[in-house]
Amino acid sequence: MSEINFPVLETDRLVLRKIESTDREALYKIFSSDKIMEHYGMFPYKDISEVDILISNFSKAFEEQKSIRWAIELKEERIVIGTCGFHNWNKKHLRAEVGYELNENYWRKGYIFEAITKLLEYAFFDLNMNRVEALVYPENVASHLSLKKLGFQEEGLLKEYCIFRDKKQDLIMYSLLKN
Repeated sequence: MSEINFPVLETDRLVLRKIESTDREALYKIFSSDKIMEHYGMFPYKDISEVDILISNFSKAFEEQKSIRWAIELKEERIVIGTCGFHNWNKKHLRAEVGYELNENYWRKGYIFEAITKLLEYAFFDLNMNRVEALVYPENVASHLSLKKLGFQEEGLLKEYCIFRDKKQDLIMYSLLKN
């Protein structure tokens, strides 16, 4: 199989690019934070080697065209402040789930709105998706507000939908359709 080019996307303030091993320190700050991981569905990392596995998994999933995850880099400062992308990608049904996380020092500055707006454009026009979904913890108020601002519609509560952090977890399903 020939190597697939990773798409680089740009906004006014951000570059969305492939996650590299040089991003490990920035990612460790995010994935080891209790505050950030509280609504992520996994326990915070305890060792930076866990980030190496994460980066490898993101890369492998892209090569297998199962998901795509970008580093969110501040264009001017050239520092990684988070990641975003699509997983649970179902090409037959033209849908995927969007996910994101951001270093808490960059919360409430519009970066997620900016990044996800660009991802949605890419999903609908370059990947030909018809539906983008998001699953959110009921108590994750910031994500609910962000998704609604992006035009997502709340579809309903999924009771005990998954097990995160060793606990049955309710999630709220959101969706945005191409039309």
